[in-house]
Amino acid sequence: MPRRSARPRYRIGLRTVKTGTAVMLALLVDSLRPSALPIFAAIGAIVVMSRTLSDAITAATTQLAGITCGALAGCLFTLLFPNDRYIAIGLGLILLIPLCQPLRIGFAVPLTCIVFVSVCLYDPASGSPIAYGINRFLDTSIGLSVGFVINAVLKPYNNYGLILRLFREYLAAYPPALRELLVNGHYPDLVPFEQKCRRLHDEIRIFAEQPFPHRQKRKQDAAYLWGCLQLAEKMHMALSVICSMDVLGMPNDTCRERLAQIGLDLPAAIPMPGLDEDSRVLSYHLKHLLDANTFLTEFLALPKT
Repeated sequence: MPRRSARPRYRIGLRTVKTGTAVMLALLVDSLRPSALPIFAAIGAIVVMSRTLSDAITAATTQLAGITCGALAGCLFTLLFPNDRYIAIGLGLILLIPLCQPLRIGFAVPLTCIVFVSVCLYDPASGSPIAYGINRFLDTSIGLSVGFVINAVLKPYNNYGLILRLFREYLAAYPPALRELLVNGHYPDLVPFEQKCRRLHDEIRIFAEQPFPHRQKRKQDAAYLWGCLQLAEKMHMALSVICSMDVLGMPNDTCRERLAQIGLDLPAAIPMPGLDEDSRVLSYHLKHLLDANTFLTEFLALPKT
């Protein structure tokens, strides 16, 4: 009987709450301004709600540059094609979209195009397209500002605990892998270790790039985490070398004792005993793996000031 797939869990996370709050406040603030079009404030609040504050700063500056580019292009094409707005929009988009990449505002292409089209479709009888473009710039700026403040004030993203949990999971995966290799004689799958190292690298980068709060302490913690990652990568490298051996050999007594300390008691004979030279190579790389394992375990156990 086929197993039923698990239902996706409905979950409202903090980032979702922050987004809803930011949009609500952006709409309220922008609606107090004359000539406002609050939908642009809502868009600004949404796009700036990034996972990290450094990403939020990048999003805000990119969107502001894109809005400026779209508004200026819209005013220009309305002057060049005053009676052919649809032609102006089509031709303008063809020229505007490729221009966003060299200007390094590729992330803001959708909003740039929206502002451009809205300026081109604006009825001149209702006022100046230039004034309309300025108002849309102000709308979006309000949304970006409110969204950034909410993102910074309401518990900024902190993945420090997640990184420590990933390190502990990484360490816990090594005894079963060594048991599979040294006891059962099967080469373990190294892909999960590579994926975990990449995940750790990405999460530490995110942690290190957060501009605040506690910039100096975050810098120190990031240096500590990068050091832990180097030990994790050293373990992976040693395991990769061992798995590349055609014949393993026998671990020496010191390695056997250290393996027993992490819960891996080897039998008297292993599946691929090999020659004395194989045993020396295995013990050499196994020592490097166990040394890195010990240092990483000790580092993770250190109290943080």
